[in-house]
Amino acid sequence: MQRAQRIAFTLIELLVVVAIIALLISILLPALNVAREKGRAAVCLSNLKQLTVAFFTYEKEYNVIPGTFYQGPQNLDWAGRVNVAYQNNPNRYRHPLETSVLFPYLRSIERNRILECPTGRREANTFFDYTVIIRMAGAKTEIPWTMQFPRRPGDANSTERFTAIPMLIEEDARWYNRDYDDGSFAWNDQFSERHTRMCNIGYLDGSAGSFRSPKGPYPDREEPADLKTLQLRLLARGREYEVHYSAANEFGWVNRPR
Repeated sequence: MQRAQRIAFTLIELLVVVAIIALLISILLPALNVAREKGRAAVCLSNLKQLTVAFFTYEKEYNVIPGTFYQGPQNLDWAGRVNVAYQNNPNRYRHPLETSVLFPYLRSIERNRILECPTGRREANTFFDYTVIIRMAGAKTEIPWTMQFPRRPGDANSTERFTAIPMLIEEDARWYNRDYDDGSFAWNDQFSERHTRMCNIGYLDGSAGSFRSPKGPYPDREEPADLKTLQLRLLARGREYEVHYSAANEFGWVNRPR
């Protein structure tokens, strides 16, 4: 009887198979990473939209949006960070947002993650990936003003207008959300670029969308080409106004800038 032959792969055949699998992984992995990041960016944008809707709904009931960092004593800091209730007993709350007037306008399933971009993963700050332009405190959603920024910071002839007045910003983790974890977008703060060099913005008219901020080539350095809050300008009544600072008595300033 003819002896049965053993069927097996040779070493060369195994090496060829391994090489093919490695090649396929090297081709597919970048595509999977891109798809994964697109999913995270979509969740981030959804978070911002929900927050923007909460601001918009609150304004329809109270005629203005909540405050920012300086309105804490009135318990109107939108983020809750300096609200009296949170400051008096921070251990009572899982998140300062629980003391915000916006909290009832958010669906309970979203409250714990609504301020977190999935790409950011809380590496830079404790509480807020999204922050409010500090001088927008107490704004009415129907104000007719616009806001502009320099497409090339330092070049006065490169100004461009936002599609609507920006309110909620996905802030850069390093500049300076790590140092000032207060829910406000002010002074030298920068727009994030974590979503393929783009970030998400919520606008005063209730809309939200992606934005590519001017940035220098080195993300680990603060550069003249980086767009900062202090370079934004509110255009109202034929004048330009800075929006990178505020004071406790400026609640609603943006409605009648002077």
